Amino acid sequence: MNSELLRKQSVFVWWLRWALVFAISVFSLHKPVYAQAGPIPPNCSTPRKAVRSFLDNLNAGATVSAIRCFDWEDAGIQGTEARIQHAERLKRVLDNRGAVVYAQIPDTPEVPVERVALYYRIDTGELIPDESKAPEFFLTRRGTDWLFPSASVLAIKKAYGDLYPFDIEPLLEALPGWLTLPFLSGVALWQLCALLLVIGLGWLSRSAIAGVVASQSQRFLTQRGDAADRTVVARAANPIGSLAMAAVIWYLLPILNFGVAINDVIRIALRTLAAASAVLVAYRLVDVVSSIFQKRAAKTATKLDDQLVPLLRKIAKAVVSTLGVLFVLQNLNVDIGSLLAGATVGGLAFSFAAKDTVANLFGSIAIFADGPFQIGDWVIIDGTEGVVEEIGMRTTRLRTFYNSIVFVPNSKVANAVIDNYSGRYKRRVSTTLGVEYGSSPEQVEAFTDGIRAILRASPAVQQDAFEVHFRNFGDSALEVLVYFFLDVSTWSEELRHRHTIFLEIMRLASTLRVSFAFPTQTLHVERMAASAGKPDPEQTKEQLAAIVSDFGPGGSLGRPDGFAFTPGFFAGSETKRRV
Repeated sequence: MNSELLRKQSVFVWWLRWALVFAISVFSLHKPVYAQAGPIPPNCSTPRKAVRSFLDNLNAGATVSAIRCFDWEDAGIQGTEARIQHAERLKRVLDNRGAVVYAQIPDTPEVPVERVALYYRIDTGELIPDESKAPEFFLTRRGTDWLFPSASVLAIKKAYGDLYPFDIEPLLEALPGWLTLPFLSGVALWQLCALLLVIGLGWLSRSAIAGVVASQSQRFLTQRGDAADRTVVARAANPIGSLAMAAVIWYLLPILNFGVAINDVIRIALRTLAAASAVLVAYRLVDVVSSIFQKRAAKTATKLDDQLVPLLRKIAKAVVSTLGVLFVLQNLNVDIGSLLAGATVGGLAFSFAAKDTVANLFGSIAIFADGPFQIGDWVIIDGTEGVVEEIGMRTTRLRTFYNSIVFVPNSKVANAVIDNYSGRYKRRVSTTLGVEYGSSPEQVEAFTDGIRAILRASPAVQQDAFEVHFRNFGDSALEVLVYFFLDVSTWSEELRHRHTIFLEIMRLASTLRVSFAFPTQTLHVERMAASAGKPDPEQTKEQLAAIVSDFGPGGSLGRPDGFAFTPGFFAGSETKRRV
């Protein structure tokens, strides 16, 4: 079976298990807010008693007592059955708007307002009507009674129609009796089955929306020439699918006819899911944008954008995470103002605890402002040598030459002495060659001329700045200074060209019969032997000059591209060497 299909099935099983645990826990802990031991006498003398007469009696099944505190006559609603139907529909609407807190409703006949709302919220320590919840339903005083006025009665039909996409009452009447029996804490079996069906529809909508968004986004980015990683785009599309899932469940929740307590718990869970998904969308979009700009940065010559994109990605994620937490808390009706005020009280202690983090953050800013190095540079920072891999918000990561990773705090980097080897636009080579004292002046002159010819023939040597001279009479050798610069960009190239030039010098010395002196004092004893062979004939000036020319540009003995008995076997190169 396809691994992707197995992964999707496992995710679906996880979501189904979570839904079952959530449903069972909610139902088992459910205690109806309005449930009473029995009906209560209808009393409309105060706003609170009028609301309790309506809700408590309706929950207890005393429907006739429940419709007492309504202005049915002015609304034109005739007949007890029609009035009971309107009252039951109003309760369903209120169950989906949220629990009515009796303690917040005035319990006195004399109220200094013309109408009393059903929902209140706390603002600056005072209760004020919550206009976001059922503002069309309120109570007004008629004589000695507080009633739901005709305006509220007439608003029931529209509010009920807006809440339910279709009329479910005929469907409920057609259900078998065993499906309508209480199953868990007063919740019917059909409601539990319907909840699982709604969650399944939400999951299907999540998968469909996420797939469509991912494919269309990838196509759009490809048309713009900004193709991003498919995995990153898919991860950004998943929370959009979760938003669609929360919307589908939210839309279909009223048809389940749950009580206000269960509706409140489910709506809190859906609001949390929606808010967290919205934050996760922004979080994943940071990865998508970073992926696009990372590919753009890789095509530019400068390395500044290569190291700036990862840092900006981390900063953006930190900002999104912080604002996202506040956004989720706000959607859970947490007082953000009080929370931020409390945060400022603890800000002093936090500043002491986070002083190193703040110092590292400002150190990273200083690194980008001064630009002492870039990603890929070979540096020595306070004695630590390596190649810069990443510049983060807190540390700079170095890859050492023994392949370990060293994390250097940015506050330390900002104050350290930094030796940037990659900042060299030329690589200097300086060495001293020791020639034996037995060499003739002509050989030494030819040797120095030959080395200059080798340097002139090398394509990597800076041609306007090299020095080769017989510099000093050493203790054990004639010292020849060789000083030049290599125009290369990497250490591997530098070593390769040094290798080639030094081999050329050894071949030159062998051809000129120049011997290198040992760095020791040697006692030479000359003796005549009858069996000794004749010495090699001395080379003429013309022969020496010809040898020097042959090592120069275009010469027959010169090997400016290097000489080897094999292709060279250089690391990371398949270039064929001349043998």
